[in-house]
Amino acid sequence: MKVTNIIGKKVLDSSAYEVGKISDIDIDIKNNCIKKIYISSNELTLRKVNSEITQDMVREIGDYVLLNVEKKEIIKEKTSKDVPDVEIVNPKELEDESSN
Repeated sequence: MKVTNIIGKKVLDSSAYEVGKISDIDIDIKNNCIKKIYISSNELTLRKVNSEITQDMVREIGDYVLLNVEKKEIIKEKTSKDVPDVEIVNPKELEDESSN
């Protein structure tokens, strides 16, 4: 199978939950094997979240990439310190302050 046929395929974990899509593949040319597979999540976030899996985590590749591990083992939760502080401001309050 060509690498171009794998990139973009949906990835399902061992419980058939969708993890994301294959975004890139790292190949070891000397040993003719896949080093890592990169998965982009399908969640809408401010930051792009990519996960890495190894060849031994893949059970089968067909219409989908089926894994032999669960989603929680692949996607690591971000700590709260990674989320930027955001202040919600009413635009009318800003207009009032600038006119003073």
